[in-house]
Amino acid sequence: MKSRFPIWLSVLISLLLLAFGLIYGNVSGYTDERTHADALLTGDSGLLTVVGYRASDALNLCVVAERHLAGDADVAALRTDAEALRKSGLSPAAVKSGDAALAEAFGTVAAKLKADAGFTQSTRDPQYLEMLTADFEEYGQSAIYDTYNKAAAEFNEKLSTPVLGDVARFFGVKPCELYE
Repeated sequence: MKSRFPIWLSVLISLLLLAFGLIYGNVSGYTDERTHADALLTGDSGLLTVVGYRASDALNLCVVAERHLAGDADVAALRTDAEALRKSGLSPAAVKSGDAALAEAFGTVAAKLKADAGFTQSTRDPQYLEMLTADFEEYGQSAIYDTYNKAAAEFNEKLSTPVLGDVARFFGVKPCELYE
């Protein structure tokens, strides 16, 4: 004789499987969207890569500046700012403030070099400074900053959706930090 499975238990198991599928799908979807926004931050040619290029240009400027301004405090400050930006694990807000400090220090050192007589007499260093300044400014004008902020804001808006966003946040999906 066959033992019968109670109908109420079958319905309960079906509802539990349905709830699990909906929750899993919802959280996976939000996690995937978050991954796309994160790729604009940390991926190849992402925002942090562009800021890293700016830091590299600043370190190259330090090499040139040390030939003409040996022991200068502004050159040391530029090096410190550039090395700080190359560290991993910085939040977008920390990178933004570090990049602003780097831009100021870069401008200060570049102005000091242009005022230095030995620098202006050099045949290659002024050209190198022009190239570094152009690269530094080009990376500072990159569209990746706006692209990342737009993607992060759109994701955060989706994540704030009632019920679905609440469920995703409950299960650990975090909003993206804006670069501002």
